[in-house]
Amino acid sequence: MDEKVDVVIIGGGIVGCAAAYYLTQRGASVILIEKNGVGSGASGRSGGGVRQSARVSAELPLANESAALFPLLSGELGVDIEYVQRGNLRLVESVDHIRPMQVDVTRQQAQGLDVRWIGQAEACEMTPALRRENVFGASFCPTDGHANPLKLTTGYVNAASRAGAKIITNCEVRDIKQLDAGEAIVETTRGDIHARVAIIAAGAGTRALCLQLGFDLPLANMRYESLVTEAMPPLFPYMFGVASADLFFRQTKHGSVHFGGGMVEQANDERTTIKNLQLAAEHIVRLIPMLGTASLVRTWGGLDPSTPDGIPIIDRLNENVIVASGFCGHGFAIGPIVGRYLAQWAATGEKPEAFAPFRRSRFEGWLQTKWTPTGSFEAALATESTQVKGEGHGTAPTLAESALQTPLPLDEAGSKFLMIDPSKCTGCRMCEMACSIHNYQLARQTQLRIQVAYLSDAAYSPVMCVHCEEMFCKDACPVDALVFDETTHAIRVIDENCTACLLCVEACPYGGITYAEDKGVVIKCDLCGGDPACASYCAPGAIRFRALDAPTWNVVKANAVESVKYLAQGLR
Repeated sequence: MDEKVDVVIIGGGIVGCAAAYYLTQRGASVILIEKNGVGSGASGRSGGGVRQSARVSAELPLANESAALFPLLSGELGVDIEYVQRGNLRLVESVDHIRPMQVDVTRQQAQGLDVRWIGQAEACEMTPALRRENVFGASFCPTDGHANPLKLTTGYVNAASRAGAKIITNCEVRDIKQLDAGEAIVETTRGDIHARVAIIAAGAGTRALCLQLGFDLPLANMRYESLVTEAMPPLFPYMFGVASADLFFRQTKHGSVHFGGGMVEQANDERTTIKNLQLAAEHIVRLIPMLGTASLVRTWGGLDPSTPDGIPIIDRLNENVIVASGFCGHGFAIGPIVGRYLAQWAATGEKPEAFAPFRRSRFEGWLQTKWTPTGSFEAALATESTQVKGEGHGTAPTLAESALQTPLPLDEAGSKFLMIDPSKCTGCRMCEMACSIHNYQLARQTQLRIQVAYLSDAAYSPVMCVHCEEMFCKDACPVDALVFDETTHAIRVIDENCTACLLCVEACPYGGITYAEDKGVVIKCDLCGGDPACASYCAPGAIRFRALDAPTWNVVKANAVESVKYLAQGLR
């Protein structure tokens, strides 16, 4: 097979299939190549949420446009995509998460979204199946909904096929080249395809394909796992999310409950793991006890690429190749509009303005060589303040301005110190996620050595061990479970020695050491062996790991200790 078309699309997920359909509506000749089967990756296995809420500003315009398409797609594509628009509840399971969620609701309202905070009583009244004592409130967006992801993906590709597109499945791309003639050539196991434009929307395979063209994009594959129950009586009409755990669940048109998340980890193997599925199941049963008796009929895992800032890359690689990837587990809802805009771009040559925030150049010089993939909703807030516009940060102490200058060269530097600047903290909680992934390779907010303290709507800051010279925790430990590391100058916990007496927790005046119930030992910051993940991935610059001269060190350390001590009081 050696063929020539206007556009070749690599990837049979929601974005690629939608682009193929909309290109055929423009009269373009199209070939779509899929390595396996259509919808066999993240698209067909997604949670199916069609939400505008809990998105960053960059994605919200696309989400709004895409949401307007969904009510029309069943009729347009000739298949029931099982779309319902009955709202989305994002549950809060801890009192510590009430204020962050309320503040984020205010942010979304300021952007014109119909979303509101509801208390525990109203949330449980709306969903009687919820266990009241495990829910402290929720955000509610009535314009959100959900659909069948596989039906929509296959609906797009079938409609494209009927309109003349050629769909080639079980076909692997061997190489991608740009010819001098101003076209791309895609070499496959079925032959070569010449095209004026090639669109790479290959999900987990995108990074490898881009490398063939000499572009190394900051994409890391994250594994999402889902479970589906047998058909149940009607329990709830809404889409649900648990932001702090990245958990989602919904009841389908057929009565089965589809749920997943809670354990998101970097992987190259999409096969599910018993441990992760069990944790997700235990989590949802805590929220919906009635599901404890439900039989599981299906489980699956899928890989989805994540970017450092949690939003996709949609951009040109060269004159003839466009890439659309890195949707970080929340691409299904915007897939239709992304596909339509890609078709417009490929047909006209003009990049849609809606894609401006997703340029690949935003990663140049920023976190390219070191970043922590999270794949979570919280990760997407890393580059965006969750504050109400115009509000300040209260009266919490801040670092001396001298601490924020360029660090000294190593040969002139003294000791390194974790410096905290509350005035720069946006409440994104990226430090918490980075800490979790570094230590446990899991994107979940448990067993944290750092915690963001929320003292008011506009005053918050990371709280962790300040590595004080007094070493209160070490002195209080009766069993030598805390030791001083001569290399990093941090106190480390020796798990096997810890008896969980918690004397160290009581002794620390800064809230820098806590008890991890599931581990049965205390945990604290150990500076990640000398390269703290929290500082590496704090985009706003609220946490910095700097080397300073002695006089500046003393000033900065005193300010930082006072700042952390002040904020730690709010956690008690």
